[in-house]
Amino acid sequence: MCRSLTLATILLLTTTLAGAATPEDAIKYRQAVMTTLAGNVSAINLIFSGKVEHQDALLGHAEALAAAAGRLGSLFPAGSGTGKTDALPLIWEEPERFQKAIETGRTATAALRDAVRSGDRAATARALKPVFDACKGCHDRYQKPE
Repeated sequence: MCRSLTLATILLLTTTLAGAATPEDAIKYRQAVMTTLAGNVSAINLIFSGKVEHQDALLGHAEALAAAAGRLGSLFPAGSGTGKTDALPLIWEEPERFQKAIETGRTATAALRDAVRSGDRAATARALKPVFDACKGCHDRYQKPE
């Protein structure tokens, strides 16, 4: 019994450690979520501006955008600032200010989602600019220039 318990504990620890994200994996995940954010913002803009006819998808994009923005705080773990990333070291040098920028994005995307849910076109139009501003503000300060 004791030997089985010890083996089970070792297997659990090994599995847990093997499942821990490497800095490279954290960067890849962060980039995937950022791509999701950008894709949904772009889709919302195209739909809302009338450039494409997919009004039925607007709410889905707004919900996906808000959900992805909700993950932002977990996308920059310690050690994920080196390698193939556009993230500037400033993210980890001023964590409180960076977290405020993330919260601005979360708040803006949630407000946009809620405006789209309400069906109020004017409220949706007003909610778009803070989303664009939040993305731009964070990227201008914390992302390497292209």
